Amino acid sequence: MFEIKDNYLAAGDALTQLLEPLVTSQKLKKVYQANELSEVDERSQITPATHVLYMGDTLADTAQGGNTSQIKQTWLVVLACRLSIHEGQAGELLVSLLNAIVGKSIAVDGQMLGPFVRVNSPVKPRFTKSHGYYPVALSVILRFKP
Repeated sequence: MFEIKDNYLAAGDALTQLLEPLVTSQKLKKVYQANELSEVDERSQITPATHVLYMGDTLADTAQGGNTSQIKQTWLVVLACRLSIHEGQAGELLVSLLNAIVGKSIAVDGQMLGPFVRVNSPVKPRFTKSHGYYPVALSVILRFKP
């Protein structure tokens, strides 16, 4: 289990790394890290893109010997794409996104972080006149010892 040492939000960096091959293969144009869902706005991005957002954490109900806490973090990866035939199908992009992150682990600071497990999304898909936003929620278990 990944132990948080210097970066409480290391899972966001890990998700970004897992998504980068989709940029290299040109399925996505950019992977953003956003601070809140309101930042996911078509005026400030290129598409298709993903936005990685921290949605909070949950602590285990059982005591972990006093100092050590087991933390379940929830992350949201929002696929943003134009609603036009010229940009490909959102369904195909979602499959590529899911294949890139669900169940995956990645080395961070010499430790394995993951696996990322898909959970129910706290937000629903959103559509504007020109864009679609498709959220995928993931959880990961981490350990923190102050």
